[in-house]
Amino acid sequence: MSKLINTLKKPSYQHKESPGFLEGLGVKYYHYLAKKSGTADIDNISIDDLPPDEILQTLAKSITTFTTVIAFAIGALTTFVTIWIEWTYQDSMDTTAYYFLYGSVLVVMLVTEMAVLFWLGIKTVHSLACLTGHNQSTRDFCLPGDDAVPNILARAALEVPDPIIHYLGIDPLKHLSKSKLFLVALLYKVKVILSGMLVKFILIRLFGKGEMRNAFSWIAIPITGIWDAFTLYKVAREARLRLFGNKLAAYIVNDMLTDSLMQQLSPKAQDGAVRAVATMMVLSQNYHPNMLILLIRLCDKFEIEDDSEYDNWEDFLQVLEQVSDQERYFILDLLSISAAFDGHLSRLERHHLPEAFKELSDTYMQRTEQLKSMLLDGRIHAAKTLCELDFKPG
Repeated sequence: MSKLINTLKKPSYQHKESPGFLEGLGVKYYHYLAKKSGTADIDNISIDDLPPDEILQTLAKSITTFTTVIAFAIGALTTFVTIWIEWTYQDSMDTTAYYFLYGSVLVVMLVTEMAVLFWLGIKTVHSLACLTGHNQSTRDFCLPGDDAVPNILARAALEVPDPIIHYLGIDPLKHLSKSKLFLVALLYKVKVILSGMLVKFILIRLFGKGEMRNAFSWIAIPITGIWDAFTLYKVAREARLRLFGNKLAAYIVNDMLTDSLMQQLSPKAQDGAVRAVATMMVLSQNYHPNMLILLIRLCDKFEIEDDSEYDNWEDFLQVLEQVSDQERYFILDLLSISAAFDGHLSRLERHHLPEAFKELSDTYMQRTEQLKSMLLDGRIHAAKTLCELDFKPG
């Protein structure tokens, strides 16, 4: 029989910060959409019951295309209104009255643009959730506490960073210097500003006054539209990744880690399986929910100790040397899957993964790249075939 986790040793899952206002608002609207569409009380659908990849890809692309077109239109339209005000009234109104009118219209257009993008983002992630069979808006195969599927999708829709989590003492940011953390935070803030106001006027200000300025003022219309379209495209892409990753994590833990399979794993191999996911979180340097979901469900299956350092790469490599060959292949399979689950291979992952894969590096790295591409493309059935844990090399 498999060793179930001792509830007294079960590690705690804690947010460093509470969900923000925007995330909370997004979750409420997501619940409203789920209730309105009638999907809130419907059970989730397994991978095998989903349509073929070709249909899923076509529908997902249609949702994404519709989203980007609307985003482009709202960005272009709100920018057109402010530029039209400038062209129409700048030379015919008193300076004070003009700037009051212009400033008022600018604020109204910015608020309108952000509100529509907010609405569009939540609508998009909800549509994709329905497409992938994530029907329940309440509790299901998701993270503890406040991290239900609506939360992780609301953060994707609003481009809100995932929260810092305390779990098993894992610190995905341990290899980031404070200066780099500050730079990452600064760049995120700059991106938020760019998505609102700066793109509209940066070309105008760069080229001063006169005819050149007048010409470039109209260029801000398609630029803003393209920026908003690109932003919503990334939202849809990240939502697909989180939804398909959630499905695959559920499949791996519920359908693959059966009692018969777990009987073949020694306690050391179970420890190595947890370490495989934990170390990938550190090397990827983020708290991506796909990895967290897989890690927590593995901990629900295996007996672990809360005070162990599960995110130490050198300790993980030692575990690989202490298990049988078949168990090592199982752990390497899980390591490859975990590396692909956030849709990105970091510089640290590309550097360190061959240390674990060794003579099988080419095979496993190719598998990781393929799984990453399948997740991003929405080919969940194809991705499922690459998530086998069969105690065989590669």
